[in-house]
Amino acid sequence: MQEYLLKVSPGAAKDVARYLDLPTPPTHVRLSTLAPLSSWGYPPDATGAVLKILEHGLVTGQDGGRDEAPHDFVPWQNVAYLSDGTRLAKETLGAK
Repeated sequence: MQEYLLKVSPGAAKDVARYLDLPTPPTHVRLSTLAPLSSWGYPPDATGAVLKILEHGLVTGQDGGRDEAPHDFVPWQNVAYLSDGTRLAKETLGAK
C-alpha cells in the first residue's frame, strides 16, 4: 500500500466530510492506495489535492485551481482507505 497526504479542494470538501462522517470538511486527507499513484507532470512546488469525489472513485490534481499537473482518476478499487489528515498536516507541514 502507498499513502499520500493530500489537500481537500473546495470542490470535494462537502463530499469528503460526508464520506468521513465529519461535521466540517478536513483540510487534508490521507489516501492509501493499493497501487502507487504517479506524480509525473507535477511541478516541483505543486501540492496534490483531492479535487472531486465521484461515484466510481476520486479525482486528484494540483491544489489551488492550477492545472499544470494532470488530473488523475483513482477508482475505488485502488483505494485501501481514506481518512482525515488534518492533524497530520498540522504536525508535519505546519498547515492551518
